[in-house]
Amino acid sequence: MFPNDATQLTVARRQALFVAVASICHDVGYATAEKACIETLTEMLQSYITELGRTSRMLCELSGRTLPVVKDIAMAIVEMGSDVKDLQTFTKRCKKTTLHQEQMRQGATPKVLQAGIRKQHPNYIPQHLPEFPDPHAYIKTATYRQQERDYQTLREKAATQKRDVERALTRFIAKTGETQTLFPGDSNLFPLIACQPSPHTYLQALLPPEHEVLAMAEEDLMKEKAKKDLEAKANEDGEKLEEQKVKEEKMIAGTLKDKKDKREAKFNNPYLRRVKKPKVKKSKGR
Repeated sequence: MFPNDATQLTVARRQALFVAVASICHDVGYATAEKACIETLTEMLQSYITELGRTSRMLCELSGRTLPVVKDIAMAIVEMGSDVKDLQTFTKRCKKTTLHQEQMRQGATPKVLQAGIRKQHPNYIPQHLPEFPDPHAYIKTATYRQQERDYQTLREKAATQKRDVERALTRFIAKTGETQTLFPGDSNLFPLIACQPSPHTYLQALLPPEHEVLAMAEEDLMKEKAKKDLEAKANEDGEKLEEQKVKEEKMIAGTLKDKKDKREAKFNNPYLRRVKKPKVKKSKGR
C-alpha cells in the first residue's frame, strides 16, 4: 500500500468518527456544537476504540487464538470499566439520528469488455457463486478459415488460378520478347505477343500434337512394364516348377530308400526268411 492510500484511509476513518460523534451529540439533545469540541470527542472515541482493540487482541493471544471473538471484546469492555449491558441499551434506543455524509460524485464506471454472452448457472449450482467467464475463455475457436470442399467452388478456384497463370505468363513473354500493339501510338497499351512465322509450316501438320506424343510414350512404358511383369512371373513359375520337381524326386527317392531299408531289415531276420528246400541229388541209374 502506498503512503497516499494510507493517508486517504486515515482521513476516511476520521471523518466517519466525526459524523458518529456529531450524531450522538444530536441524540443527547445538543442542537449546535463547535468544531473543536467535536474534534476533541472524536479523538477520545478513537483512543477508546484503539485501546479496546489492543485489549481484545491481548486477551485473544492469551487464549491461544489469532483472531478475537465476541467474548474477547466483551472481556476487554469489562477491563476498561464499562458494562456490556449499557452497549445493548444504547443500540436499542428509540431515537436515532443519522447524519448522512455528503457523497462525492463519482465518474461513470467504464464497462468491462465482454465477448459473447455469459452462460447462466445450472440448477445444481448455487446462485451466490461467481458467474461463468466469457465464452471465449473456455470454448475452442478456430484461428484459421475452414477450407471449402464444394465441387463448384473448387472448379471456380481452379479456373481462376489457371487464368491468372496464363495472364502472368503472357505478360512476362510480352515484356521479355517482341510484341505487337493494336494502337500504333502507344506500344504499352494492350501489348500482344508477336507472331513468329515458321519456315516449315507443314511440319506442324505432319507431327502429332504434344499430348498425343505424351500419351504414346506413356502407353509404351506401360507395355514394357507389363512385358517385364509377365517375364518375371514366368521365371517365378518356372523356378517354382523346378523346385516342385526336385521335391517330388526327393520324396520318391526317400520312399524307395525307406522301402529298401525295411525289406533288408525284414530279410536280415532269420525267422522271416523264406524256407529253402534242400536239393535232391538224382541217381545215375534213374
